[in-house]
Order: sequence, then structure tokens, then C-alpha cells
Amino acid sequence: MTSVMIKREIKAPASEAWKLLADFGGICHIMKGIEADDITLEGEGLLAVRTINMPTGTVQERCEALDKDNMMLSYSILGQGPLPVSHYLSTVRVFELGPELCRVEWGGSFEADGSAPLEQVIPMIEGIYKSGIIGTQKRLGVFEKPA
Repeated sequence: MTSVMIKREIKAPASEAWKLLADFGGICHIMKGIEADDITLEGEGLLAVRTINMPTGTVQERCEALDKDNMMLSYSILGQGPLPVSHYLSTVRVFELGPELCRVEWGGSFEADGSAPLEQVIPMIEGIYKSGIIGTQKRLGVFEKPA
């Protein structure tokens, strides 16, 4: 198994960042290139399944863990999708650092499925997490370009 993790501080209340990241069916609000029409959601909360239709293919993800008190959400990919991975499990967590400051940690574990070298898969997955965190910052109006 390969694991990756992206961590970034956000100058916003943890509760506001969590509200965006915990909205399993609302990923279109933070991820570039995903529109509301691209997503269908079956169920809500734990075990909800979202289907995301993208130009590169369709991916189904299931909410595997949802801990509102600790601001943590985990999800897996069901079946085959456009990403060259298998046994994929991702977790996003929000930590309160102060009234107007939090840290988002978005990570995952997976196996490369052999259709692309691991050296290409790792930055691909990291890019998804970075995009989600940047999208959260932009949605909250607190995006600062890294130095």
C-alpha cells in the first residue's frame, strides 16, 4: 500500500472548512472541473454513495466513516474508475488551531493498479487533495498563493 498526505493551514474557522469538506454530495463546490450536474448522491451520511461523471470517466465513492465531532470523513472508491488505483481509501480531517485558523489534512492509501507507474500515480492523487484544499480556501475567500 502507498500512502500520501497533504496538509495545509487555512485562515478560517474549522467549522466553516468542515462544513464544505463534510458535504459528501457537494464536492462540486470545492473541486475544480466538477459541476453539480456531474454528481448523483444515493443516501446520506455514512455509506452514502456519490457518483461523479468526469470527462475521464465515472467514479463511485462511498462514505466509509463520518465523525462530525472530530471533523473527519473517510471514503473509498467502489469498483473501477478513471484513476489507476485499487484498494483506495481517503480521509480528510479538519483541526481547529484557533478561532480563525484550522489545518486540513487530506490523505489516502491505495495500490497502483498497474495501468500507470506509481511515480505518476502519487502526484496525481496528491494533486486531487491539493485541489480540494485550495478549492475549500477559495470558497471560504481565504486563498493565499503559497510562497
